[in-house]
Amino acid sequence: MTRTRALPLLLSATVFLAAAACETQKKPIRGFDKQPPGSIVLDNQAPGATGSVMVWPMFDLPLEPFQLFRLRLSGQDAVTITSQEDGFYDYAYLYLQGWTAARNSWFTGVRPDTYVVEIVDGSGQSWGQSAPLTVYAGINPYTPGVQLPGAIFANFDGKVASWNIDPLLQDADTATDEITVTNMVDEDVLVERCLIASGSPTSCTPVGTASPGADLHTVETVAGLSTDDHQALRIRLASDASQAYQRDLYEGSGNFGPPNCQVERIIVHGKRPGDLGTSPAIAMSSCYGYQSGPQ
Repeated sequence: MTRTRALPLLLSATVFLAAAACETQKKPIRGFDKQPPGSIVLDNQAPGATGSVMVWPMFDLPLEPFQLFRLRLSGQDAVTITSQEDGFYDYAYLYLQGWTAARNSWFTGVRPDTYVVEIVDGSGQSWGQSAPLTVYAGINPYTPGVQLPGAIFANFDGKVASWNIDPLLQDADTATDEITVTNMVDEDVLVERCLIASGSPTSCTPVGTASPGADLHTVETVAGLSTDDHQALRIRLASDASQAYQRDLYEGSGNFGPPNCQVERIIVHGKRPGDLGTSPAIAMSSCYGYQSGPQ
């Protein structure tokens, strides 16, 4: 009788242990189940208390495969929470391939502070560092009438450079745009102000010349939305007038890029693929990419 009574107890114990041994432990498919040491969390659950930063890489990478790059803020890897319920984390990645200047990226959930913004590859090698850049609270890519702080990183043809886009430096005149033309080619770049009539530049007057490696700064008045004759900056190679970038000087509807983009850098990089299979371009704008201006 003793053995008969003991058998159910033994079976019960075995089932209990088996249940304990099979207890589910959740692990992320990719990333970390704890915040990585020395990292900084991008908190997208507190939009009013955090800000955003734009990064614009200008890299010349192989077309295949995609390469992963990570965002760093003052030496700390930026991570995102991939599961609020389970507390999983992963790096804030950029997926890049080919000529990357056609697109920028936004990172939200950044705590207000001043950071050195950096992009590193999968091995941790730096591809560019910014000067200190202030990120302020309550700003995201969809905040109307506000320009994001950002950093542009160039790393191609043996040339490495970075530039900050700091909206805090804009002047008080909302009818003007502060435009810096940066020359990264090996010849002079001419900047002209032209009347665009029937889609073609006419009546051009010189604004200035940017020598190789130099900047030219100009403050330009923008007009109301126009599809008719209007003023534009024409930025061209001194040796070939057909190699040019046109920056229309009118306000857009905001359908492409922010409607308020007063601080702008136009980087002349030489002939490269345009955006989404468009014609090759020689320059890109930190406000409008390969577009000629606001749309």
